[in-house]
Amino acid sequence: MIRGCAIRSTRRLTGRRFVSTSNSQTKYTTLSNGVTVATEANPHATSSTVGLFIGAGSRSEHPYSNGISALTTNILASGLENGVLLSAQNGREVNGVIAQTTNDNVAEAGKLIAKLASNTTAALEKADFAAHKANLIQQAEALEANPSSKVLEHLNASAFQGYSLGLPTLGTSDSIKDLEIQDSIRLLERQLIGANTVVAASGNFTHETLVEAIEANLKVAQGLKPQVKPATFLGSEVRMRDDTMPIAQISIAVQGEGITSPAYYVAKVGAAIFGDFDQNSAIAGFTSPKLASIVQEYHIVDKYTHFSQSYSDTGLWGFNAEISNIHAIDDFCHFTLKEWNRLSVSITNAEVARGKAAVKTALLRELNSSNAIASDIGSKVLLAGYRTSIAESLERIDAITTKDVKAWAQAALWDKDIVVSGTGQIEGLLDYNRNRNEMAMLRW
Repeated sequence: MIRGCAIRSTRRLTGRRFVSTSNSQTKYTTLSNGVTVATEANPHATSSTVGLFIGAGSRSEHPYSNGISALTTNILASGLENGVLLSAQNGREVNGVIAQTTNDNVAEAGKLIAKLASNTTAALEKADFAAHKANLIQQAEALEANPSSKVLEHLNASAFQGYSLGLPTLGTSDSIKDLEIQDSIRLLERQLIGANTVVAASGNFTHETLVEAIEANLKVAQGLKPQVKPATFLGSEVRMRDDTMPIAQISIAVQGEGITSPAYYVAKVGAAIFGDFDQNSAIAGFTSPKLASIVQEYHIVDKYTHFSQSYSDTGLWGFNAEISNIHAIDDFCHFTLKEWNRLSVSITNAEVARGKAAVKTALLRELNSSNAIASDIGSKVLLAGYRTSIAESLERIDAITTKDVKAWAQAALWDKDIVVSGTGQIEGLLDYNRNRNEMAMLRW
């Protein structure tokens, strides 16, 4: 037992050490071509990550070119060279070429991604374009075959229909098969420019080492960052009924907060108050939120998770749930939306304190590697123009009060339009107006 306790203690100390030392100040340098190099040093990191991030993603596409950002990034970020492992990161608004290597080899990693960015046409022409298309089609079909991912993808598409933000991150099998190499070249000519590119890195190295490697090898055009058309949230629903499935997968959301919103962390605390629930979890019976107590007492839901997804100027806030007791779908929607009502009028100090603790824990857990930190730096600098330190983020979360949560809920949740997405045996998911009416209750 003593040995076991020592092992657990060591793991906790290691985790704390990584967080505390990775909380150093992010250093920035703007190169002559307009590219921003942002790094965060961590003397205890065992490896380093360097990422080339561009503001593209499916939001920079249209229905006929949907998937070209992910396809192009996948082609550029394939292979192992000079001890540097390349991988791709694809999102709705940001694409990244990620280079992972040892701390001593970070200059080579910087040179490699600079070389790729400076010679994209040659890299594209050298690659097996058809093979990469086939691989991306498989990824897109796998995402669509997963009920949870499928529901969330269509939730986003329904919420922002008519806007590029609603397009699938990876594209569809129909859109991908018609893509050509010239589409990739045009995308990079439009998006891979100085003001729309960030090189972000984390690990045990000096900022100047990476800056020198990038400055000497990165050749990209200068130019203004492409304008992004604001997306408008639309209350709506999409139903993909499939009675061959043994479950119902449903999601309901309202318009959330953007990354730069003052209520960014308030929305996350609001979601964390309701948290996650999984009936097969060993701690299911000890889950604190009131909603979890209600649903497990009557086996209303198998699992659910609340989320606060943020983009550059908007977001989605809601839940995603898996239900095998298909006759209880309406019960779950009713109890959940009534709990959302309570967030506006009677949420307690204890619940807010628990939600704040959960958000801080999730923040620290997510930034537990050089890869995660580099990705966070790249996306935040591109979308928000800056990245707050962990210390500042924790301070903002600590400053949130119960009054703040209630005020946010009254403005963002109370009697607001919703977007609904469902697949599987969803006969019990009643019509849109039934759930829309649950977004408020009589008060006197």
